[in-house]
Amino acid sequence: MRVRMNDAGQGPEDEAPAHAREAVSSLFAEHNGALVRFLRLKLSSDQEARDVAQEAYVRLLALEQPGTVSFLRAYLFRIATNIAIDRQRSVSLRNRVHADPVFDPGEDRLDPERRASAREQLEIVDTALRALPERTRTAFLLFRIDGVSMVEIARRLDVSERTARNLVTAAMVHCRKRLDEGRALIEGDEA
Repeated sequence: MRVRMNDAGQGPEDEAPAHAREAVSSLFAEHNGALVRFLRLKLSSDQEARDVAQEAYVRLLALEQPGTVSFLRAYLFRIATNIAIDRQRSVSLRNRVHADPVFDPGEDRLDPERRASAREQLEIVDTALRALPERTRTAFLLFRIDGVSMVEIARRLDVSERTARNLVTAAMVHCRKRLDEGRALIEGDEA
């Protein structure tokens, strides 16, 4: 199965063939309610279920010859299931990374030992951030320091929202790795 690309090779053409639009329109009329209910059970959110269903229909329209898929309804549900799984994985990864205590803005205790440890960690994070590519570092700083939303980061960096999330995640993983390496060095020196 092939997806038609626009003249610039950038993505699916905006205009699907008439027979494809008719097939998807018929599919929508007959099965959209069932598809949204099915997705709502997987995603626990009506809005997310509707978003995933819409994306599945768009992907179906992007097929060069949707008639070649003999069971369009089953194919539509498979596309929607795959999109839902991808979103759940993304949310799970984001939650795990963002739950990292190093990046938790919780209450700070200012005893001397904790202050020295925090200073060392800050130096490690600063060095780690300087080692990152500029776009990755910028995405991280916009998100964690300036509190800018992923949508706005994507707009500012001229990337997709998914790419913006991946940049922030990569920076967090990089910093966490450097902090763990620094802790291992300190603990090795104490032994």
